[in-house]
Formats: sequence, C-alpha cells, structure tokens
Amino acid sequence: MKPNIKEVAIYLRKSRDESDGKEDVLAKHESLLLEYAKNHNLKYKIYKEIGSSEYIDSRPKMVRLLSDVSQKLYDAVLVVDLDRLSRGDLEEMGRISRVFRDSKTIVITPTKTYDFNNEDQALINNFEMVFANHEFRMIRKRMIRGKQQGTKAGKWTNGRPPFPYVYNRLTKELDVDPDKVKVYELMKKMFLEDMKATYEIAWKLNELGFKTNRNSYWYENTVRRILKNEVHLGKVVYGKTSGSGSKKKLNASGVQIKDRSEWIIAEGSHQPLKTEEEHQRILAILESRRYTPKGTRTNVQVLSKLIYCGKCNRVMSFTGKTSGKKYVKTCLTTDRFGYRCHNRSLNVEVIYAQLFLDLERYEKQLLSHEPKEKQGDSSTLQLALQNKHEELERLEKGIERIKDLFIDEIIDKSEMKKRIEKQQQLMQTKKEEIRSIEQSLAVIGNVRTDDDRLHAIREFKKAWNTKGISKRELNTLAKQLIDRVEYIREGNNVQINIKFL
Repeated sequence: MKPNIKEVAIYLRKSRDESDGKEDVLAKHESLLLEYAKNHNLKYKIYKEIGSSEYIDSRPKMVRLLSDVSQKLYDAVLVVDLDRLSRGDLEEMGRISRVFRDSKTIVITPTKTYDFNNEDQALINNFEMVFANHEFRMIRKRMIRGKQQGTKAGKWTNGRPPFPYVYNRLTKELDVDPDKVKVYELMKKMFLEDMKATYEIAWKLNELGFKTNRNSYWYENTVRRILKNEVHLGKVVYGKTSGSGSKKKLNASGVQIKDRSEWIIAEGSHQPLKTEEEHQRILAILESRRYTPKGTRTNVQVLSKLIYCGKCNRVMSFTGKTSGKKYVKTCLTTDRFGYRCHNRSLNVEVIYAQLFLDLERYEKQLLSHEPKEKQGDSSTLQLALQNKHEELERLEKGIERIKDLFIDEIIDKSEMKKRIEKQQQLMQTKKEEIRSIEQSLAVIGNVRTDDDRLHAIREFKKAWNTKGISKRELNTLAKQLIDRVEYIREGNNVQINIKFL
C-alpha cells in the first residue's frame, strides 16, 4: 500500500442471494476491512448496501460513493474484491474507471492495490472487471436454473410468500402461520359464503386490526390477488412474469405476465389451504363481477371530469333518472375502513345555473380590466436568470479555489471538506432558485391573456345555444374555460365553487 494513504472510503455490498449459512456475508466483509483499516491506521467512512444489480444507478450508496470520490474526498476506496464495485457492462466499468482515474483515487483490497492512472495496470484492471461481469452473468444463469429445478422439486424459490404462509429457511419450504391462517379462512368465508365484495373484505380486515404480510392495510386488489393465488392450492409457480417494475432500473419496461404455457407449475411440499373446487368458484365469482363502469358506456356529459367532491376531492360521476334529468351521483368514496364520504347527489341543472351566473360576473370582471402590457414580458426574469447562472458559476469556481488552498497546504483536508460542503449547499440553493425562475418563464411562455379567456367564454356560450351540438363538443369547450367545479351538499344547503382557468 502507498505510504500517503490516510483517508479511505469502505464500500460494502452484499448480493441479495449471498449467504453462507453461518455468518452474514456483509458482517464478515465489514470485519475484514475494519481490521485492515485499523492495522494501517486509516481514517474511514463506511458505505454499505444490499443489492445485486449490475447497474450503478440502482445502488444509491454506490452513486454517493462515486460522487464523493469525484470530489477527491478520499485517498483510496477499500473493498473486499474489485467486483464489489461493479459487475456491470463495459459502459458501467468505464464510468467507474473514469471517476477513479480523474480523481487519482486508488482501489485497495486486502491483497491488491489498483491504480487506474497506472497504464501498466490498466489492461489488467479492465480484464478483471470484464471477467467479474462474465462471472456475474454465469452466477445469475446458475441461480435461475437452480430456482427452476427447486420449483420442479416443490420448493419455494420466489420472494416473499403470499399470506398466510411464511418461508422456512431450513427446509426451503412454506409453513402456514397459525395466526394468519385464521384471517385467511375468514377472508375465504366472507367471499364464498357471505358473498362479500373484495373491497368489503378489505374494510372488515382493517376494522378488525389485521395486517398484511408487509404489515400494511388491506386493499381490494390485495384481497383479490390472495384469493386467486394458486399457491394456496399447494402448488408452486415460477417464471410467471418477465421484465422489471423498478423505477430505478435502466430500460425497465415494466412487469409483463407470460403466457401460462411458459410457467413452471409444480406440486409444492407445503400445506394447501383451498380445494380446486373452491379455487374455481373464486375465479367464477370474480369473473361474474367484472363490469364496464357506466361512465364508459354512456355519452360524455358537459362537465365530465370537471366536477369534484368538495369533501374528499374525488372526481364525481353522473346518473340519469327516468324523467330524463341528469344528476351528479352521491359520492360513495370510502376510506380504507369503509367509511363513505356521502356528499349528496345534486341535479346538474343547479350547477349549470351557478355556472352561467359566475360566467356573467367573470366576463364583466375581465372586461373591466384596464389594458395591460403583455403579461408574457419576461425580460426582468431573463435578467434575473442570467444573474443566478453567473452566481452559480462563481460558486463552482469557489470549490476549485478551496481545493487549491488544500493543495498549497493553507488548509487541511478536514477544513477543505467543511468548506466544500458549505459551498455545495449554497450551490444547491442557487440551483433551486434557477429552477423556480425557469418554471416562471415556462408559465409566462404559455400564459393566457384576458382576451383568450373572453374568447373561451363567448365560444362556450355560443356553442351552448347551438342546436344539435354534442355534449362531447361542449365538454371540450368547457375544459378550455373551467379548471374545476367543487360542491358540498348538506341537506338543502349547497355550496358551489367554480374555478376558471
């Protein structure tokens, strides 16, 4: 090890599938590296995470480490092995190499030192990283093959098991939780015998204080997924989906359900909790309850997607009476315990009357405005934005000056870090100010003038009085004029609040 190494970052990463049965891999690695740091009198900061992703951006601690390394906060990074940093593709490897090379930071393992600025070592370093990536892909292939074979043998090879099962690490099988199974039986009874809807079952379970396997509240979809799950038949399933739902993973296209013919389905070695007959009844009942919401079968109304409940803020829907009158439906939105909002139904003509009353006032208000200079004049904001960018540039140069003070031995490393952190906080504040001004400029670029608003009012009124015009056309015009309509009805007392664009 080089004699001038004093401050290091210790990076610890354990793949999710790593386990040695006796001692946690991460704890073992940490103990090894801390002992190394102590023996060499190194000051250190630990970056620790669990994750097997080959992508750097999916590992937040790694992202933070690279950022700190690029600011030359450490003399070296200490890892158990080079592949702890990355097993990614050539692009990921290149990204890591550049950061260490540009910052002149070396990588140390208990057995070897890697200097990315040493041309004689560069080729060997690159080979090691390529082989690490190859090894990662081979391990992943073996892991998938092992899961497939385990599934065929009736073992549980997926992630968190469905309620009310728990994973037994010794047998690699599923055990039934004796307390949770009572909740499952209650769920099944409410659905098959009491004919309760899945949302009603969720309300009841929340009311009784029961929690899911993730210790969270029950929801309609959670109940439906558990009722449909084939694991409760005593089966194990692997390869049901492809893709990733992770928002952090690059190029993630979401989870897709594969064709059933591609699944691996086998008889599991765990206890079944429902019969095939019960399973088929559950599927039949769920299928029979599928329907297309009325709103998608009827014509669009004039104020569709514009009327909101003043109590719970949900979009309201419409219903028709045999008399031909249209009403906004009573709001039946429920919370997770099943308590309904109950904002009462209202004849849509009442809202129309209020709308035209408010339109008259709004039109007069717009006409009474004195002519203004064009609201889209952004010269002042543009000047402010230019000044903010210049201030940000000065702050960035300030960091370089702080580093120069350290190089010239005017300040020590601790003082340099402190000053850089303060400078970065100022830069972050400045960036937020710039973002705020840019947003204001974007709004000005698309700002509506009073003339635009008056035109929208007149077009809507004209269309309203035109024979044969469709409600869909009126709805389109209404959306160019109205932001939202909120109402609350308590008995015969109705409060209507209309917000215009």
